[in-house]
Amino acid sequence: MAANVCLKCGARIPSGAAFCPNCGAPKAVEQPVQQPQPVAVMPQQMYRPTYSLKDIFSTIFSESIVFVMILLGVLLAAIGGLIFLFAGDVNGLRIGTILNTTGFVLMGLFLLMGGLTNKNFEKYVSFGMIVGGAIMITWSLSIAAAGFAGF
Repeated sequence: MAANVCLKCGARIPSGAAFCPNCGAPKAVEQPVQQPQPVAVMPQQMYRPTYSLKDIFSTIFSESIVFVMILLGVLLAAIGGLIFLFAGDVNGLRIGTILNTTGFVLMGLFLLMGGLTNKNFEKYVSFGMIVGGAIMITWSLSIAAAGFAGF
């Protein structure tokens, strides 16, 4: 049988003994080293971020994007109005109406949704954006429908 060494005096301790025969010190018992167990994580849980519909709308209709899209809508509406004003035929009138309506719908949509999703705006500004956006969308679609019915 193999003998162990006393940690206090260095004498050999027989494997069955509980104390050192030389100095009487207790035999040091080796504790098994516990290996940490890996935590099982599913790959889809580890890498899949979760987004709510509110997060997506807040990103799409953020203040800066709302501002840029309203400017784009104004530009489209102005170009459509100029084409409509100087059109010499029915196709020019239709193109002008389409651009004008697209610009106003774009402005109305981003005013409406920007007023609903942005909590940074004052409540009266948000209310004005919602009402103005709804009016723009309704009027522009009704004018476009009336215009195409007459062509």
